[in-house]
Amino acid sequence: MSFFETVLGQHQVKEQITTLIQDSALPHSLLLYGETGLESTSMAIAIGSQLVGRQIFSPDEGRTFLSTIEQQRIESGESESAVKDKGLPIYIDQGQAFWIRPMKIQLSVEQWYTLLEKYINVSSDTPRVVIVEGFQTANTVLANAMLKTIEEPPRNMYFIIVTTNIDNVLPTIVSRCMLIGMQPVPEEELVQALTKEGYTGDIRRAVRSARGNPTLARQWAQAGGIESLEKAMGVLECVVERSHFFTTLALSFEGLSKEVVLDVLSWLRVLARDMLALRYGTESEKMILSEYRFRMQMILPRWSSKSLQRIVPITLEAEQALRLNVRLSLVIDGVILALREAVKEDI
Repeated sequence: MSFFETVLGQHQVKEQITTLIQDSALPHSLLLYGETGLESTSMAIAIGSQLVGRQIFSPDEGRTFLSTIEQQRIESGESESAVKDKGLPIYIDQGQAFWIRPMKIQLSVEQWYTLLEKYINVSSDTPRVVIVEGFQTANTVLANAMLKTIEEPPRNMYFIIVTTNIDNVLPTIVSRCMLIGMQPVPEEELVQALTKEGYTGDIRRAVRSARGNPTLARQWAQAGGIESLEKAMGVLECVVERSHFFTTLALSFEGLSKEVVLDVLSWLRVLARDMLALRYGTESEKMILSEYRFRMQMILPRWSSKSLQRIVPITLEAEQALRLNVRLSLVIDGVILALREAVKEDI
């Protein structure tokens, strides 16, 4: 039985993993990487299920499993706000599968030590799986603590690490893992999947705008837009149009998480690419975000080609600062000022 059916795309990975498991040749440490929304956690759960021989957690990115655990915690007397605010150090499925997720905003080394001391520091006659999700939030202390176990794992123990940013993973971890890069889902496959799931409207446009990202495609199909993309478009408009641009933008970013800000930075690059294409006469069909064509045209005269090209290094530098844990507000302020500096000669 295959447990990969609920994971869209990634056909080459599925075939490779299935063959390695059948041949008892799968490495004991895997590192899944790819942008948020490519269903890396679902892939990790599917691989773990193949190894264990039954469905572990739940195939929908584990959401059903997590929802059940939350309800059990509330019924046992924990306050609903506490349950929603903070997850468990370790989630366990029948002693065969273990799942570590960021508590609040990051993984902690205490979660790993608890896992070792109480659950996995022994060999087993049957396969067991540890999924470490959100590894981009791990610090060096946790990575180093994991290193020895990954190098010399207990018998029949498999580790599946999931990250949205492989560049932030220590080379010593990367070198000891089989790397699995999650790729955008082909357009036709994603269109068929969303149609089967009951989405209506212009599904093809939603898929094209999401660039093969299933999560973004569903958001777009359901709401007709994506909050972080709308925020990015607003940044480009506000920088050139408002006299009080800094205050307006700084306030609009208040309360946003690091992940959302990273999405905004990514969309800024896509918008810059489309605006450059628009300047040189590209047809709407060849634009990634053709539905924003009118808004782009309205501000295009105030963005020179040179200033649009500056958006790429500005946003990449900001992403690097966030990965180095520079304060979020400082990074946002820096991006706003850098974008204003890039366009001020055109205003």
